[in-house]
Amino acid sequence: MLKRIIAGFALAAVVATGAMVAQASAQTIEWRGGSIGGGWYTIVSGAAKLLEDKVPGLTVKAVPGGGAANPVAVQQGQAQLALSIDIFAAMAAGATGTYQGRPAADKLRMIGQSFGDTPYHFIRASGQTMDMATLFREGRNIRFGGANNGATDEIALRWLLAHYGHTYDSLRARGWRFTLAAYADVAAAYRDNQIDYAFFALGLPGSAVIDMATGRDGELLDIPQDVLDGFKQRYGMGSGVIPGGTYPRFHGTRDVRTLVMATTLVTSSDVAEDVVYRITKAICENVADLPRIHGSLKDYRCETAVLSRPVPVHPGALRYYRERGIAQN
Repeated sequence: MLKRIIAGFALAAVVATGAMVAQASAQTIEWRGGSIGGGWYTIVSGAAKLLEDKVPGLTVKAVPGGGAANPVAVQQGQAQLALSIDIFAAMAAGATGTYQGRPAADKLRMIGQSFGDTPYHFIRASGQTMDMATLFREGRNIRFGGANNGATDEIALRWLLAHYGHTYDSLRARGWRFTLAAYADVAAAYRDNQIDYAFFALGLPGSAVIDMATGRDGELLDIPQDVLDGFKQRYGMGSGVIPGGTYPRFHGTRDVRTLVMATTLVTSSDVAEDVVYRITKAICENVADLPRIHGSLKDYRCETAVLSRPVPVHPGALRYYRERGIAQN
């Protein structure tokens, strides 16, 4: 009898210990992407499910966000993972540029970069004839669409206006009307003939652009070289192309020259090393699954994920990269 009682206590202790371990390993995190209808939101929604499947005990809540706002959300503990842009992550960490006058985001850490790099799209509706320089220098009564106010690409739109010596107000004085909204709403406004030009950034292929092309003809325009050079010099932004055939109805087989942002997966130094290690491991050991989530992820490689470091690499991610021989420090 005594042996059975002791055995019963031992079994209960094992069960209790197992429950405590399971409870301790359970983790819920929030992962912020971009606006609903954009590539980032699709990426985060799909990647959240991948992490839940590959990391036992991890629950990931995918929520909308924005490249400029996401570093602040991570710094303040409102999110544990977020997609951002290399130049915005660096500015947030150093309290410079867009973040000047705000506290430095000193908790910001990165897991990897080029997590679906994001090219800008400058779209001109069929029947419109002005190129970009003529549009901003001479255009009147223009109906123009862009991302939500405060989003990364909306900030870049302000930079673009400044390149040509303008602000929203100076162009409104010439009769311009701006529709700044979620990508899906901008696409609907384009289809419904409420805007004629648009400028925003989406991973390829952008669902909003595909949606725009279903209801109205148009054209993807090259970003002029002086804009590419100016953005590189002032903001450190790179350039690239939207490959021909991405949107057959908008640019056929012609490559389109454009600005490109390096999408960076960021986290906080407050997130446990083991959690970030397991997240990094799950991503790197399932890279082949990423293009099924979004086509822009086809070029993501863990071997090059931390070659450029706009913010420090999280110790958990660095531990995995060291184990793989990808990084030494």
